[in-house]
Amino acid sequence: MLKADLVRRLKEIYPEFTQADLQEMVELVFEQIAQALQEGRRVEIRGFGSFSLHRQKERQFINPKTGQKTVCPSNFRIVFRPSNKLKRIDPL
Repeated sequence: MLKADLVRRLKEIYPEFTQADLQEMVELVFEQIAQALQEGRRVEIRGFGSFSLHRQKERQFINPKTGQKTVCPSNFRIVFRPSNKLKRIDPL
């Protein structure tokens, strides 16, 4: 599903809103989730799941082309944990 698909679906459910308003609402939701994660906060959407940041340790790796050892610095990664309700969904 694309953001445009989500906006179209919302337009079907709420025809009184303009497509531009619905698109702005969807963008705002995603911007707020991104901003909260940038600030290091956890985002929980009940019935869907939660997003959180986890620190990845610094690690060494060998470049297969050159054989040179390189250090990958520590970094953060976003982790999504689905809710139990979402885990129970069977794909078609």
